[in-house]
Amino acid sequence: MKPCVRTSVCVSLFSSLLATTAFAQPGAPPATPPPAQAPAPPPPPVFLVAPAPTLSPPAVVLPRESIPRSSLSVRVDSTRPSAVLERRVSVKEQLGAFALVPYKSTEATWEPVCVTPCAVDLDRYSTYRVNAQNHISRSTSFTLPQNADALHLKIKAGNLVVHRTGEIMTGIGLAAIIVGGGLLIAASDFRHPDNERAAGAITGGAGAVFAAIGIPLALASATKVHTESEEEIATVYFNHGRNVPFLPNIPLGHGFTLTQRGITF
Repeated sequence: MKPCVRTSVCVSLFSSLLATTAFAQPGAPPATPPPAQAPAPPPPPVFLVAPAPTLSPPAVVLPRESIPRSSLSVRVDSTRPSAVLERRVSVKEQLGAFALVPYKSTEATWEPVCVTPCAVDLDRYSTYRVNAQNHISRSTSFTLPQNADALHLKIKAGNLVVHRTGEIMTGIGLAAIIVGGGLLIAASDFRHPDNERAAGAITGGAGAVFAAIGIPLALASATKVHTESEEEIATVYFNHGRNVPFLPNIPLGHGFTLTQRGITF
């Protein structure tokens, strides 16, 4: 019994040795993992250089007293009630020619500001006038004094009917003087020169009488604007000149008007 036992033990040992040897034989070499790649180096830092700030000169702050206000407190009184004060909004100038004669016309747009008596804040840099309205004649355009923050204006209103009568008489008188002077100059060319001279003298004399009456009426009835200290307001004239205040504009029809600056239409 002992040999058999030893033999079986040896067989089993030998079998296990063979199995261990069979399993221990290497087959294909195992795949080795690829070597790890080194991480990419980070990009170099970018430095932004800010421009040096420019130093502006310090602002000059004017004292409040030296900065003029754009508006002016104005109290307006008139010798006649309901005088209409207007402000000029815009001015339009036109150049042209009529029968080869050049002309220049100025057209202004006005807006009402107040009706006297009134107290209102006005733009100190605008142009104003008293309109021909409510039986009051028109004044010349004027500007406000710049050396005050409050102002009292006094309107010496003229009568519109008297002013228009003076203008009409002045226009008729000047036209008669021109016609009379023409007759006197050209009297020798007529068949009866004495009659033409007499007609010219009569026409010119009547025109002189009309003009002598109409000019004072137009001047005396014109509306004038003064300050409280009786100082006359600065007058504004168009076209770099002066208009004769008592000469009217003569309408010629179809939109044509004869003015002191030429023919406008």
